[in-house]
Amino acid sequence: MPTPTKQTKRKFGLLDLVRLILVLVILCALGVIAYRLWDYKTGTDRYNQLQQEAVQPAETTQEEGFVPLDIDFDALREEGPDIIGWIDFDSVEISYPIVYSGDNSYYLRRLWDGSYNQAGTLFLEGNNQSLDDLHAIVYGHNMRNGTMFAPLKEYLDPEFFAENGGWFTLYTPEGAWRYQLFSIHEAEPDDPLYTVGFVVGDEYTEFLKTLREARLYDTGVTVYSDDHVLTLSTCTDDGNDRIVAHARRAEAVELP
Repeated sequence: MPTPTKQTKRKFGLLDLVRLILVLVILCALGVIAYRLWDYKTGTDRYNQLQQEAVQPAETTQEEGFVPLDIDFDALREEGPDIIGWIDFDSVEISYPIVYSGDNSYYLRRLWDGSYNQAGTLFLEGNNQSLDDLHAIVYGHNMRNGTMFAPLKEYLDPEFFAENGGWFTLYTPEGAWRYQLFSIHEAEPDDPLYTVGFVVGDEYTEFLKTLREARLYDTGVTVYSDDHVLTLSTCTDDGNDRIVAHARRAEAVELP
């Protein structure tokens, strides 16, 4: 009768440790990706829900052309007391509330109600007093899923601007105004274009000249020395610089 062979227990070696670490790294990476996808979807769904609750096309007899929105700011402020406006583009998917907290960090990763989300909320520059300032700045993320201010990249293409014109509407509890982009370009985060607090005068005229000269292409839009200007700012895809779009207030909107 043969003698049974004694089985030796295999030792846990360096190769096994490397394999285990690789598996853990892959699982962690998949977890991060899954969380980001869930976070993106949550943010998108929340914004869609907010639009359905408080934003509707206004009743009008117009059969074509620009149709203003009917925005219930009382309902919006019940959701988020810092909401001060709503921006809505004609030709790209940008239609969001704007908030103001007095600083430039609170709403970077928070929705309008203060809940955490990577999308954040469009917010007014902390050194501004209101959206009615002569030069106001609104910041928003360049989200990888194409939401928030990501569509501003479309206007880097002069052919896209020529076809669509760069029009949007800014709504506030006090009224609504049509704006048109007159300059878009890339800039460093500390560029002087982020200056606010102007009054009509030579300094502001020179500032507007700087914005016009920075444009990537001639938009054909004239800017006057007493124009109210709204600057929209978002990160470039690599996050090192900023895409900035400057728009002049063209006319008030008559709301029903």
